[in-house]
Amino acid sequence: MNTIKWQDEYTVGVKELDDQHRSLLNTINTLIEEQEGKYEAAKFSTALSSLIHYAYIHFATEERYLLQVHFPNLKQHVLEHINFIMKTVGLALRIENSGDELRIELLHYLKVWYSYHVLGTDRNYVPFLPPKKST
Repeated sequence: MNTIKWQDEYTVGVKELDDQHRSLLNTINTLIEEQEGKYEAAKFSTALSSLIHYAYIHFATEERYLLQVHFPNLKQHVLEHINFIMKTVGLALRIENSGDELRIELLHYLKVWYSYHVLGTDRNYVPFLPPKKST
């Protein structure tokens, strides 16, 4: 499975959010690399726990920005965040006693979700953010 490369299209124009999106992407790529290399359950589990923990941090940060700009679709956006956490945690709990198939399902889900969320859902709030300041 190929890793995801950062693209300029992932940028939302807020450095803090863009940096967090990059960190999420890097962690997903770490999981993909763990699966493709010599699989070690402990390393995979640690990377997956880090992803879930960091997703909580990122989602809280993003939701804070969206509250500040009175984003009208905040409720739906938050629901997508909750669904991501629930699905990822659910798969993580099942992976412990499974083989490659479930890990590959998780990795596929993470790749699809990341692209869909950052290139799709997150695009909806970009017009509500303050304009970028020239430097």
